[in-house]
Amino acid sequence: MKEEGEKKGMGLHTSLESFQRIIKQSGPAASASYGLITSILLFTYIGWYIDDRNHSSPIGIICGIFIGIIIGFYHLIKVMRSQKH
Repeated sequence: MKEEGEKKGMGLHTSLESFQRIIKQSGPAASASYGLITSILLFTYIGWYIDDRNHSSPIGIICGIFIGIIIGFYHLIKVMRSQKH
């Protein structure tokens, strides 16, 4: 009876170690994707703010989205390249 309890405990321990390893491996990718989303949203907001102040409706938002995408993908590529090494 005691052996069954030990097997269950070892199975849980092994599962938790596996889960922890997966989280560690996926952390940089998750961080890069959050950075991509954040940069797009941040620069879109900045573009909207500029448009609102200067009454230049779509120009600032379009530039903000474009700059956010470029910076976000740059960060994403930089993180993915560092993972290969």
